[in-house]
This record gives sequence, structure tokens and C-alpha cells, in this order.
Amino acid sequence: MPARNPFHKGSRSAFKRWRTNGRGLEPIPGSITYSGQPRTRLTKSPVGSAFPHDFIDQYGQQVEETYIIQPDRSLIIAHRQYKPIRFFRD
Repeated sequence: MPARNPFHKGSRSAFKRWRTNGRGLEPIPGSITYSGQPRTRLTKSPVGSAFPHDFIDQYGQQVEETYIIQPDRSLIIAHRQYKPIRFFRD
């Protein structure tokens, strides 16, 4: 069975269940928006476009977040996924 697209209208995704303030997921240490919105604005990227950000959180877990650019050029975290840590290549 193929993976569900979290942005599909009819899908029930994890990020919809975890929204806390109507503006996406709450940032965690390592998130681009953890200390507030970034000072620089993404002026060349179209509104509504999404981009990923990978980092290691405060517990040593690898995290991948997807951000969406809002009309005011702020960012919201639309999706967060914790990835398993691999020590050796398969």
C-alpha cells in the first residue's frame, strides 16, 4: 500500500492532529522558527511553497520538518517526522 500524502485533502495526517495553535506545529529546539520567525524573508520563493529542514533534536533524534511559506512570508511547520538513527549503511 502506498504511503499517504499528508497534504491530500481527504487524508488524516499526523500534523493535523498535532496542531496546537492553528499556525502549524509548535517549534522544538533545532526548528528554524524555535527562537521566533527568521529575520530574513524568503522573497523569491512563491507563497505556499514548501521546503524541508533536517536536524538533530535535543535528545539526539534525527528530525525532518516541512515548512510552508505564508502570504506574510512567515513560516509554519506543516509536518514533523522523527527518523530512525542508522549507524551503519546497508
